[in-house]
Amino acid sequence: MRTLSLILAGWLVLSGLAFAQKSMMEEPTGVASSFLKQSKHVEEQLVSLAQAIPQRDFTWRPMKGVRSVSEAFLHAALGNYAVLTTLGGKLPEGVDTKTLQTSTTDKGKIVEELKKSFQAINDFISKVPEQEYGQQVKFFGMDMTKLDMIFLAATHEHEVLGQAIAYARMNHVVPPWTAEMQAKMKQ
Repeated sequence: MRTLSLILAGWLVLSGLAFAQKSMMEEPTGVASSFLKQSKHVEEQLVSLAQAIPQRDFTWRPMKGVRSVSEAFLHAALGNYAVLTTLGGKLPEGVDTKTLQTSTTDKGKIVEELKKSFQAINDFISKVPEQEYGQQVKFFGMDMTKLDMIFLAATHEHEVLGQAIAYARMNHVVPPWTAEMQAKMKQ
């Protein structure tokens, strides 16, 4: 009985180690890990900002010929999809990049599209092997590497976040993370 217990205990330890090693190997590292941290942070802020802006303001635009609030948020999703497909990924079911940016002004649908686009790009980039980072791709006729595209995705996400913050402020909406910080400072 003691031998059987030792064998079972050994098997459990080895199984646990194998599982832990497999889990650790699947976690992105290096550039992908850094990208994911940034992208998830931007997603959180874009989604919370979209939720904070009143539905009536989603058709607002600062001037004629400039993206509206809804178009700016959908542009963030479109950017994620453009990088995704350039890197060789597939669009989620039902996404039409030709009409996406003007497809809706409904806040709920826009929030869901943002989440879907971030999930798609983050899942894909987390699986791009580092040895492929130097591979060439074409993006709007320009020669880029896969690594260039990862950096482009991060900078575009931040750029559109900045635009969304400006749009919110122009409509008297304080970004939720700023409001939270201000409330803590008052205490």
